[in-house]
Amino acid sequence: MGNITLKNVSKSFGSTIIIPGIDLVIENGEFVVFVGPSGCGKST
Repeated sequence: MGNITLKNVSKSFGSTIIIPGIDLVIENGEFVVFVGPSGCGKST
C-alpha cells in the first residue's frame, strides 16, 4: 500500500481557524489515532 499525504489542510468555523494549514505524512506501517473528548468531532 502507498503512503497517505495531506498538504495545507485547514478547517475553520466562520472566522475562527481551528486547524491552520497543517501537513501530515503517514508512512507504510504507521498508525494514527485522534484523541479527544466525546462529542468533539473526531469522526467528522
